Amino acid sequence: MLFDTLVAMRRLFVPALCVAALAAFVSPVLADTVGQTQSFLVNTSYDASGAGTVSAILRAAGSYGYFYIDDLYWATLSPVEQSQFNTNLNALSVQFDSTIYPRVTSFYGSENTPGIDADPHVVVMMERLISGSGGYFETIHNYTKARAPNSNAREMVYVNVDSVSNANGKTYVAHEFQHLISFNQKELLRNVQDDVWLNEARSEYAITVAGYSEPYEGSTLQRRAQAFVRAPSDSLVDWPNTSVDYAIASVFLHYLSDRYGPEIIASTTRTAAAGVAAIDEWLSQNGKTERFCDVFSDWMVASYLNDRGIDPRYGYTRTGLNQIHVAPIVSAQLYGVGQRSDYSASLKDWQPLWVENAIVSAGSAAAVNVRISGSSDAAWRGAVVAKYRDGSGRVIPFLSVFGGADIAAPAQSNGSDIVSVTVAVGQGTSQQVGNRIIDAKPVTVTISSGEISGVIVTPMPTVIPTPQSIQPINGDLIRRVGQSEIYVVWGPYRRYLPQGTLKLYGFENRPVTEVTDDVFFRYSTSNYVREEGQKKVYALWPDGTKHWMNITTAQWDASARDWGAIFTVNSSEITWYATGPDIIR
Repeated sequence: MLFDTLVAMRRLFVPALCVAALAAFVSPVLADTVGQTQSFLVNTSYDASGAGTVSAILRAAGSYGYFYIDDLYWATLSPVEQSQFNTNLNALSVQFDSTIYPRVTSFYGSENTPGIDADPHVVVMMERLISGSGGYFETIHNYTKARAPNSNAREMVYVNVDSVSNANGKTYVAHEFQHLISFNQKELLRNVQDDVWLNEARSEYAITVAGYSEPYEGSTLQRRAQAFVRAPSDSLVDWPNTSVDYAIASVFLHYLSDRYGPEIIASTTRTAAAGVAAIDEWLSQNGKTERFCDVFSDWMVASYLNDRGIDPRYGYTRTGLNQIHVAPIVSAQLYGVGQRSDYSASLKDWQPLWVENAIVSAGSAAAVNVRISGSSDAAWRGAVVAKYRDGSGRVIPFLSVFGGADIAAPAQSNGSDIVSVTVAVGQGTSQQVGNRIIDAKPVTVTISSGEISGVIVTPMPTVIPTPQSIQPINGDLIRRVGQSEIYVVWGPYRRYLPQGTLKLYGFENRPVTEVTDDVFFRYSTSNYVREEGQKKVYALWPDGTKHWMNITTAQWDASARDWGAIFTVNSSEITWYATGPDIIR
């Protein structure tokens, strides 16, 4: 799979060297001058033409950066395009001098300077990269050719030259520059290789440090958040280098910053601890009683509820992120006492899972019971979120339980019936994972409107206060005040239900809640459906017609359509709609 905006740093290892030993190989060199040509070794996997060597000309030089441009790319530009390119490149050079370099070094620390080439400038090599790649970093170039023959022997990063013409150039440079800093702070100064996930997460946060996450609309952070909501159940620490890896890492680190302040992130470059252990170290040194496992559990609840009014732990503060709501996997609906559902999955270390059951009726059951059953060599952690008809609820955490856990949520709260149970669960045992592939552990989430043998009621749940007005819950029918159109809500979406479809689900006599505009517009409209057990996706139009989305996956992604907005419906509803023309773009 191609990468979504940024490729991970590529690590090429050479024998470890201490800083003093490196200094012995450094010889003074003259500063580079605009117009000079240099040949650079590049990565054949990322270069668009598969080249291993690229000739480039220095076309912009500032106080802190040299910007080299691929000769072959330059030759493809017309004189007018070259002039505009130079204008954009000089602006990027100014951004690096005035914003990226001072802000990111002040936050994370300095790169190795004057470094292996005895020149304090950072080389930004701009070449045409494979589609979807924003840039990359290779540690090998930070060593002398005597120690690493395939080294350029320069403090440098690679960035996609196409980004000079759009707003992405500065974000790519900020991201890759953090890797250069991290190499110095962790590997050269402290002789430790950090976990890839944390290094990449720091680079994502470097974009925020540089000020490029504001405004939120159109930012890299917004794209990461959207990708996370579409596919949230990804291991935080395993790193196959896909877009969802960057998404969860970016969102999680921004949650840490929201909760504890940016210092918890900056501190991870100033310690010999790596990965999870670096986070735990800061928590311990700053008098916090919670540890990474507790924070991860709270973050899962925050990504589902996102309401700091319930508890400051259970929401984000940053504009944009405070609108995140993960849509759980809907396991089943329970209609009466004694009914149960089982949902099984395999989870890698620090991989979140959200499973929800709608409770149509708990009957005479005293509680809706949840059982987590999994490998005994895994630490299952998370929380049960129970919601009630009056809008109140309970958050019942379970932590550090090996093998499994039993949790019970009362079937009524203050006389109000339970309407849903959502289980947020993950597991994590590793303190450092490096680059290794992490084995997944099996787990089953059982939800029952009645007894499961050996249920233990967890004491002292966090109580969600009852809101002043009833808020819709998954499966509720709503309409705007004074309007007749009826919608069903689920997760962050609302779907229009024509009158003729209501009886297909037995909804013709179901109460419809009138909601104010501020509540109504919290939900995004969805008009995409697919029949249960089928792959075809249709767009539904208000005139009662369905239109097959006769496009490829790539076309869907390119059009910015939302995978999460596809509702699964029964065959009766699919048949109810008249067939209209296919949608082919």
